[in-house]
Amino acid sequence: MPYRFQPRYRFLGYRGEGGGVIGAAEELGPEDGVWPREFQSPRWYTRAGSVGRWDSEPWEDPLHPSAEFRRGDFFELKNLRTGDLEPPGAEVLAGLIKVYQYWIALSDCDGFRVDTVKHVSWEASRNFCGAIHEYAQSIGKENFLLLGEVTGGADMARNYLEIFGRNLDAVLDIGAPAAALRGFTKGLRHPQDFFRKFGGHDALGTHREVGKYHVSVLDDHDMVGQKKARYAAGNTTEWRHEQVAHAAGVQLTTLGIPCLYYGTEQALDGTVDRHDARIEPPDGHGEIPFADRYVREAMFGATFGAFRTSGCHFFDPGHPTYQRIAAIARVRNGADAVGRCLRRGRQYLRPTSFLGRPFGIWGPGELVAWSRIFVGSEVLMVFNSHGAQARGAMVTVDAALHAAGEPMRYLYRGDWSAAQLADLPDDQTVPVDKGPDGRLVVHIHLPPSGFAILASGQGMQSVAVR
Repeated sequence: MPYRFQPRYRFLGYRGEGGGVIGAAEELGPEDGVWPREFQSPRWYTRAGSVGRWDSEPWEDPLHPSAEFRRGDFFELKNLRTGDLEPPGAEVLAGLIKVYQYWIALSDCDGFRVDTVKHVSWEASRNFCGAIHEYAQSIGKENFLLLGEVTGGADMARNYLEIFGRNLDAVLDIGAPAAALRGFTKGLRHPQDFFRKFGGHDALGTHREVGKYHVSVLDDHDMVGQKKARYAAGNTTEWRHEQVAHAAGVQLTTLGIPCLYYGTEQALDGTVDRHDARIEPPDGHGEIPFADRYVREAMFGATFGAFRTSGCHFFDPGHPTYQRIAAIARVRNGADAVGRCLRRGRQYLRPTSFLGRPFGIWGPGELVAWSRIFVGSEVLMVFNSHGAQARGAMVTVDAALHAAGEPMRYLYRGDWSAAQLADLPDDQTVPVDKGPDGRLVVHIHLPPSGFAILASGQGMQSVAVR
């Protein structure tokens, strides 16, 4: 039904288990309508019809609780009156909070992904998150994570974050940041397009806040503003498994909280491009029905399987993408100085030089380097953004933390064998040298989509990665 602010649509009944309508006066079975029983009150729903405008107009207050995208039904999901200032708004929100407290107690989970956050009011979001945090702390979960999916850009996301823990703890970098990550790691966009968000000037805060609030995403079923296609879709090159692994490696070694969508570690390649409109025509709006299914392939043998199969099992810990992501994750998760540096350190892009060109941050298809620095230690990452050709360059390192002639040790290289990835070598090094302009550099050469992690200096000798 089309959206309307007033009057509320008349309540007819509930959808039964078999799809029919059960009148308001009839008793609901356990699979009918909605439960718990409190949610069966028609007063608890806005009954305003379906959302037609998913964003505010330029002249509207984007935070107003009565915005259409907050009061309307979300497709077939009926909208609760959580944002109403008058009764029964507080009663509805209290009922919803109890439901999620129950699920924490039942499942012993340590966090929630809170979907479509902008479709509830800021006040309702704050009260919900505060109540969930308080309940979690009361049962010993001091760091319960509330991760929000907030569309509408960084300004909208910032409105749902609070430093003092009364709202969301972090937001997913869906939309433009995810597109920049995908483009940069495929050699299609300038690396600055991705690293610019770490400069401390966006609406999500300073350099330090970025690491706390940003959750980086490569694959995701939402794909806001993008075609429904996994990162590996359409890639048939020899180095595709390395490219997927090292795109995840970028997530694991840059500021923020890395979020790996299931199947990325197996290089699943689902895409809406495989839809056959002759079998299933587009809907009345020209959209492919349930397009999400193409990036939600079954991994463990269900009907709609990965790689255009049915009934097949695809979780393989020996997969080359899985092996490389696992090796990088072991380096990042170490309890030593390297692990702390990769999780907590400041981040700097490092200028490179090749073929006699001046040092700079070069564009798509070249080596890209960045450092994480923490309490006098530097960990250096180098990534070849070209997916089909090898690349080499002189890479700048911090002159205050290194000396010419000292070795930097490889903690990871993507071209190591499966045996080496399982038991990372500790004897491969490259010397620090003086560049033509006097800066300190290391000479790095990587295969297509190659990735390397290096470190040296005090506190870096005992890397616990095994």
